[in-house]
Amino acid sequence: MVSLELQVARLVDELAQYHGHRTLWLDRRGYLCHAEPEDDFEDIGYQYVATMFRPSEDELRSTITHFTARRAARLGACPVPGAFHMHPVPVLMAI
Repeated sequence: MVSLELQVARLVDELAQYHGHRTLWLDRRGYLCHAEPEDDFEDIGYQYVATMFRPSEDELRSTITHFTARRAARLGACPVPGAFHMHPVPVLMAI
């Protein structure tokens, strides 16, 4: 399991390389990825997280935290404490 802090740092570095907005997606295995805003991956099972422009660490952490809370409320699950998975283990565990 990769900590939220490591994922935020990685994404902030990656997103800083782009000169426009990027859309964050959660894939079916629990990985966060990013793409051009006009790309739509919902048809292949990805979940839209947010569209951002060079977010700071605090902004990205807040966005991911809100996404997991909204997803947990919708799915009737609770977020895994202290982490947002970056491997094939589900991001949220059913209770």
